[in-house]
Amino acid sequence: MYWLLPMNKVIAAVALCALFAPLPSLAEELIIAAEARHTVTPEQMSQSVERLVVGDNAVIDFAAGVTHWELLARDATIGHGVVIDARGVDGVSGGDGASYEQPADACRAGKNGVSGEPGAPGERGVDIYLGLDAHRIGGLEIRADGGAGGAGGAGGKGQDGGKILNCNPANGGNGGGGGDGGAGGGGANVVVSVNPLDADVAIGALTAGVRVSVKPGKGGKAGGGGDGGAGSEGQYIKMRTLTGSQKWVAGGRSGRSGAPGGDGEEGQYGQVFVGGQFTGFQPQNTAPGGFDGFNSYRPAAPGAAEREAAAEEIRLLREQLKALQDRMEKLEKP
Repeated sequence: MYWLLPMNKVIAAVALCALFAPLPSLAEELIIAAEARHTVTPEQMSQSVERLVVGDNAVIDFAAGVTHWELLARDATIGHGVVIDARGVDGVSGGDGASYEQPADACRAGKNGVSGEPGAPGERGVDIYLGLDAHRIGGLEIRADGGAGGAGGAGGKGQDGGKILNCNPANGGNGGGGGDGGAGGGGANVVVSVNPLDADVAIGALTAGVRVSVKPGKGGKAGGGGDGGAGSEGQYIKMRTLTGSQKWVAGGRSGRSGAPGGDGEEGQYGQVFVGGQFTGFQPQNTAPGGFDGFNSYRPAAPGAAEREAAAEEIRLLREQLKALQDRMEKLEKP
């Protein structure tokens, strides 16, 4: 198994995989006008562009089915008041259980109310990875909170017992149970990894206007239990007794109220990185369910003019890898 291989072999294998991993295809540019709304589709979840321009107060949101968005740009300019709305969708509330408004037939016990349906869970926020060689980021707000869980449906009311007609009293039906609230969606993982294109601009100055929210979605509220139906009313019936010609017959018992549902659990917080080169989240802190492709740094795909320089860097990296292997082999010798 791979963890039993010598350390120098493992290092070589990992490094070679990184060297020859395919890069996203490079598009010419992505221009989003000021005040415009741009919707990312499932076909655009991994994009690499030569030039990115986002105008002031533009909004970027996501179509259904988009779970993550990776955008790599070699020349980026982002205006003021830009919002990336990557919040998870709230869960739908559960339907209420059916109630019985009309009493049961004479001498019949009431039927139980129907239980409420559970609320749907909130969706996880859309994971975001922005790898930007940037001139300017005026103001960027990324909202990647989890969606709230849907509320549980209320239990239906139990049916009233039928009236007494020379029969035993009829009990009311029990109320239906409340539906459970849906679980809140998890906050997304967000990476904003920048490289200043202007020598006199520090990374901190470039990212000063970036704000990120990855809060968990709240759990849905529990549905309340339905009321129990009333029992048949007590009444006098004609019957010769020692005290007269009528006898009192007690009414039926009322049904029990339905049990309430349980509140949904809150989702988990996402993770945030805003800064220079991103090297991955710590494994013990990685929230489950996120897009695991964001756990490594990836620059934008090189243009034609840079391929020669990239090839030279690969050659130097291979030489460094060979030297590292030689050192590891010396350390492993007794």
